[in-house]
Amino acid sequence: MDSLNQLCFSDELLARRRKSSQMAAKLKQIEQMVDWQPIYNKLTSIDKTSKTKGGRPRKPVSWMVKALFLQSLFNLSNPQLEDQLIDRLSFQRFVGINLDNDIPDFTTFWRFKEALIQQGLTDVIFDQITSQIEQKGMMLKKGTVVDATIINSVNRPLKKERREELEKEPSSQIDTDAHSTKKGGRFYFGYKGHIGVDVGTKLIRKQRFTPANRNDLVPLAELISYDEMSLWGDKAYYLEEYKVAARKDGWFYGVLDKPHRGEKLSQKQKDKNKKYSSVRAQVEHPFAWMKSKAGLVAMRAKNKARNAFTFANNCACWNVTRAIWLLTKQKPVGGLVCL
Repeated sequence: MDSLNQLCFSDELLARRRKSSQMAAKLKQIEQMVDWQPIYNKLTSIDKTSKTKGGRPRKPVSWMVKALFLQSLFNLSNPQLEDQLIDRLSFQRFVGINLDNDIPDFTTFWRFKEALIQQGLTDVIFDQITSQIEQKGMMLKKGTVVDATIINSVNRPLKKERREELEKEPSSQIDTDAHSTKKGGRFYFGYKGHIGVDVGTKLIRKQRFTPANRNDLVPLAELISYDEMSLWGDKAYYLEEYKVAARKDGWFYGVLDKPHRGEKLSQKQKDKNKKYSSVRAQVEHPFAWMKSKAGLVAMRAKNKARNAFTFANNCACWNVTRAIWLLTKQKPVGGLVCL
């Protein structure tokens, strides 16, 4: 009787595994889209495991990289990531953890991220994934749309006096990197995420992360790839010298005109801005996805470096999900013909 019950249990377990959830199917698409090995190779420098020394060995880099990808994709805290890996078989399969493996605890994920940040590897996952997408011929390179979005900090704004105190006696529990800015008559406290998006595909080619009070023009040069054919952006990015340089180099300058002080835009300029806005609006889609689908509505960490890591990985997640969507279209995308 016991043998019969055991057989029935095994059959039921196998039957369940034959079914594939939508989540499992989505993760399988991501698994096939990305070649993870080059990313692991870039991160081997942080693996300090030594057979000649005692102590607990570091978890496989492959586990950590894929787990952090899931964390950004589903907006999970470190404890939530641990819980989801315990509960979800699809997550375990994606990360590569077998049923007889112990799930890493949340402090393991935290230490791994700290190691990446300390060694200047914050952008590795984004850079490697974006490079792979480009090598597949998916970047059209017709132009780049630049923009920035404000992401609030969960921390409270600091008064000038308090900042001065913290400069003398820093606290790891207080975010002194976040700053305030004013937009549309409202004050915000936090950071800005800056991106340069490929016109036509909406894939992010470049990304930067700054305090909220940083002028949008400061990281502009770092958001351009310099192999595209045009530059687009809202009025905040208008620079006469860039416009002159674009014409000189044969680029199309699609940044919206802004009036000089004391003057108004002509009707011709207004009509042109309206026309350019339809292209410029493409940059809003990655931001909308990050804040609605990936839940990136606030920055939780206590410094810029950790929050920059989160933003870079969100950009990587967008590129993967966007690339998968593009590959399902029944028409050419970049150098690929999708059948």
